[in-house]
Amino acid sequence: MRIHKDYTQASAREIQELCFVPFPTWFPATKDQRASTRFYTVVQEDLYETFVRLEAQFREHKVLDLEVLGNMVGADIRQYFTYLTGLLELLALPDTYCEEWVREFYASVWVSLDHSYIHYALAGTNYRVTA
Repeated sequence: MRIHKDYTQASAREIQELCFVPFPTWFPATKDQRASTRFYTVVQEDLYETFVRLEAQFREHKVLDLEVLGNMVGADIRQYFTYLTGLLELLALPDTYCEEWVREFYASVWVSLDHSYIHYALAGTNYRVTA
């Protein structure tokens, strides 16, 4: 990956200003050719690289025990995790947590102003999750 701009010294406010842009700016119809294939813009790529260089620590993620959770609600809940390919495996199967994916998510996530959906990219493919 390339570094287009170093954000390691940027303030939280500066990072927010980078991210609070219109959707077509954050996820343009055509990927920025200067960005690596995993990202849509150089800003997303640079944020990812900043997380790597700063060795950003993310909260430890726990694996869901769907059997226990299903017993608590009295139903098999696996069906509710199948609308997004890979979500069930990501949340419920041991040894599937990948910190690289978490960094990619946080570097690319865009939240709609009305909070009705989030949009993000993993490995160059974009996804939308609606509320």
